[in-house]
Amino acid sequence: MIKFAYIKNDTLFFVLSHPAGKQEFDNNIQSIKSALKFLMPEECKETLINDIKAFVTHTPIKKAVETEHKVMRYPERATGEFTVEIEDERLRTLVMSIQNIIKAKK
Repeated sequence: MIKFAYIKNDTLFFVLSHPAGKQEFDNNIQSIKSALKFLMPEECKETLINDIKAFVTHTPIKKAVETEHKVMRYPERATGEFTVEIEDERLRTLVMSIQNIIKAKK
């Protein structure tokens, strides 16, 4: 649920995507603060972090521009040339109508 984080004015901000995530984050904020005091990441050693805050944003995430999908089309290979050996007349009529459609499109 964390969209991103940034540091501003010696405060580490976490931007969350859902209010439930913020509530859970707020419940664990003291654990995060103590973990950062115990072991600061190498990239942040130069930066002083006095506080940690979180807020929820409702702005949608910008998705990458979708590239145009190329639809692959293949020529129809069915000719409709098959024998219908079905005894049930309703089913036989249905299969023969499908056969006629295939022949008409070929």
